[in-house]
Amino acid sequence: MTSILYCLVKHVNRLIQECDQMKSDYNHAEKERQLFNALCINYSSAYLCDLMNDSLEPIKQTKDSHFAVAREHMDNKDSYSEWIQYSYDHIVIRESAPDYLEVFDADHLMQHLKTEKSVSYRHKTRKNNAGEEYFEATVVRLFMDDSSFKVIVGYRPIDNLIVEEKKHQQQLEEALKKAEVANSAKEEFLCRMSHDIRTPLNGIMGLIRIDEAHADDSELIMENHAKMEVATNHLLSLINDVLQMSKLEDGSVELAHEPICLGDMTKEIVAIVVDRAKEAGIAWNYDKEKINIPYPYVYGSPLHLRQIFLNIYGNCIKYNRPDGKITTTVDAWKQQDGMCIYQWTITDTGIGMSQEFLKHVFEPFAQERAGARSKYQGTGLGMAIVKKLLDKMNGTISVTSEEGAGSSFVITIPFEIASQEDMAIPPVSQDNDIQGIRLLVAEDNELNAEIAKTILEEEGAEITIVGDGLQAVEQFKNSPADTYDAILMDVMMPVMDGITAAKEIRAINRSDAKRIPIIAMTANAFKEDAQKCFEAGMNAHLAKPLNVKMLKQTIEELTGKYIQT
Repeated sequence: MTSILYCLVKHVNRLIQECDQMKSDYNHAEKERQLFNALCINYSSAYLCDLMNDSLEPIKQTKDSHFAVAREHMDNKDSYSEWIQYSYDHIVIRESAPDYLEVFDADHLMQHLKTEKSVSYRHKTRKNNAGEEYFEATVVRLFMDDSSFKVIVGYRPIDNLIVEEKKHQQQLEEALKKAEVANSAKEEFLCRMSHDIRTPLNGIMGLIRIDEAHADDSELIMENHAKMEVATNHLLSLINDVLQMSKLEDGSVELAHEPICLGDMTKEIVAIVVDRAKEAGIAWNYDKEKINIPYPYVYGSPLHLRQIFLNIYGNCIKYNRPDGKITTTVDAWKQQDGMCIYQWTITDTGIGMSQEFLKHVFEPFAQERAGARSKYQGTGLGMAIVKKLLDKMNGTISVTSEEGAGSSFVITIPFEIASQEDMAIPPVSQDNDIQGIRLLVAEDNELNAEIAKTILEEEGAEITIVGDGLQAVEQFKNSPADTYDAILMDVMMPVMDGITAAKEIRAINRSDAKRIPIIAMTANAFKEDAQKCFEAGMNAHLAKPLNVKMLKQTIEELTGKYIQT
């Protein structure tokens, strides 16, 4: 009886152990199944393959999946090698996967997966309902032991991914092409600028040598000085264009909002342009009967408006032909809510532009005839500057042209209407006297300082020169009150710049420090640069190269008020 009971207990214990093992195996299998499902979540079909034992087991597949169909045709055999061969023979488009069998060869995969975590392969497959589609197969190793080498082979359709990748690749190629075009344009621009800057510089240097060789010929020297002035003005226009374009590109150009008389502005522009047109043998047709300006007083940015029209008229002259013509008409559009719209149409009979170049006419550095440097000089920035300025004014410009027949520019600009009472006309002195005016001049460039000292002393002013902003502050602070009638301040200087120096002087606890006129003399010539000077306490902003008449007028006006107080 005892032996029977002992056998029964032993049998029961064995059954319990087997149940525990079965439970453990089930839990392990369930965890393994969950792991496989997690690994295969991004794949439409997935198989557990034992490469060493040439077997496979479906983990995830739909009835109509290519690889499920392959197994059905194989009578659901679980042979990895036969399944790969059948897929290659009947599903994979061979032209898209010439090395398919080599990549998925069991020995090759086992060797490769000893050092790599996975293998991916793209290929085309035949759709069951005809047609083709892209698939990506990914093989991921699970674990290795002496008896098996198990991997998961997952398949996913990637038609949409291929489309997106091709789209992205096309975008990259287009961006690269644009970058290459931009770089080419900049290289061409630098080459042109090098030529255009050197040309007037070489002319100036040559004229200086001629003057040195004929020092006793005053008439020749005066003629050469006039030629030098033309060359320096051309050089200055090149520099201004480049700086203006840079400011427009970074959005730092600010438009003024000042009352303008369009009639007066037109006269100023015509006065500048008409002589140039006559010199070039071009007829100037400005028929007053075709100029309709019912609201002559408007608010705008006069400096930038002049720049727009001078650039356009400059092109009409430059690219015209002898005995050619420039015609201008102005039309007024609707007036509403204190606003009016004007449209200028400027037409020339010049050489015109090709239809292909018209697509690029407003691009920076664009010049259709850039190679003909001897005749058509410039930066290729004029029309780009015009377009960006008009955009800032909420205006528009359109261009039509025909090679050999000329071009037509249509400019439309909205304005806020002003009245004649809004126009402030400052008195202009014809002969400014600065005799006896005491000036403190801060200028770090020795040549510029010498020129300023010579010119101003010839006009009767008393000059003290310092080399930087800190010296200007110390010189003013250590001098008795009212020693100087005005300060001429460069902006870009070492040790202390002019902006800081002006603030330091204004902060000195002395009555003349609050009142003395400080005039900026600087190569920083834009409106926003002037605004920074005014915010620092300066009274005026004069751009280099200095206009002597303007400098004298500014000094006289400001010192006159200062001395009277």
